[in-house]
Amino acid sequence: MKRLMPSSLITFLQANPNCIKADLFVIKLPTGTTIYLTEGQFNITVPSGTGGWPGATTTFVATTYGRWTRGAITSDASFNLSANSMTLTCVPTLSTVYPGTTTGILSAAFNGLFDAAAVNVYTAYMPLASYGNVSAGIETKFVGFVEKINKINRTMVEFEVQDPLFILNEKIPKRLIQSSCPWSFGDTNCNVAGGLAAFTQAFTAKTGSTKFTLIPVTAFTQAVGYFTQGVVTCTAGANAGLSATVKLHDASGNINVVLPWIFPIVAGDTFTVVVGCDKSATACKTRKTAAGSAVDNTIHFGGAIDVPVPDKAV
Repeated sequence: MKRLMPSSLITFLQANPNCIKADLFVIKLPTGTTIYLTEGQFNITVPSGTGGWPGATTTFVATTYGRWTRGAITSDASFNLSANSMTLTCVPTLSTVYPGTTTGILSAAFNGLFDAAAVNVYTAYMPLASYGNVSAGIETKFVGFVEKINKINRTMVEFEVQDPLFILNEKIPKRLIQSSCPWSFGDTNCNVAGGLAAFTQAFTAKTGSTKFTLIPVTAFTQAVGYFTQGVVTCTAGANAGLSATVKLHDASGNINVVLPWIFPIVAGDTFTVVVGCDKSATACKTRKTAAGSAVDNTIHFGGAIDVPVPDKAV
């Protein structure tokens, strides 16, 4: 992406070719928490109103979440739509934990707690002998998201970060003609009456719940299987902000998930769960809200029910 630099910073650099600089990283995690980091030796505070900084007064920490550094940023000024990439490396200490948890940051990274995290990179330029003085402004260097982990071991993790043009690498045509509905339940294409809120049930985990099975304190009133293939989200507890796919809403009224929760489930953790959708025209026609009201949404069904299955097509 094109680097963005306020005029005040350009003026400063013209007058001070020799200066101190340090990268600043803003990382929005999948849990909803945002962490502010710097590669500098000490913390750096960027006041509200600083040129190039859109947020409130913010302190970027140097060691709280380990030492963070970036690799070279590939970029060019052309009509080429190739994505630009950057490596982002974290070297934590033994006591460095993932925000809001007691889990080590390397273990969290291995378990996917940085997947698709949004990453903004800024560079702060400061006068010699005046570390932390960013009054001239900061430069926007890179905007993107974590694509994957390149390397992880007992002492460090290296992420591959891509800019938004990476999304253009998806296969075309994006939508295939198929008998089942291609929409995600509750999205703008599905446009089901009442939205997701009408099909969402809040509940509290009961003693006996595990990483694989959630037992509600109050039994669900919905029929068995209502939440199968739905999405359950933790709203309070060690897994707050994380979601899982419902493998089965079983005959006992429990919610079984496809993959285990990263952190242990304890009694009192709270969740919300959204109805599952098998993408069929029948489900679209006979769906019921969490309160039991019938909703016929076939007008928004996106499948082509007369398309033959692959082994019957010519």
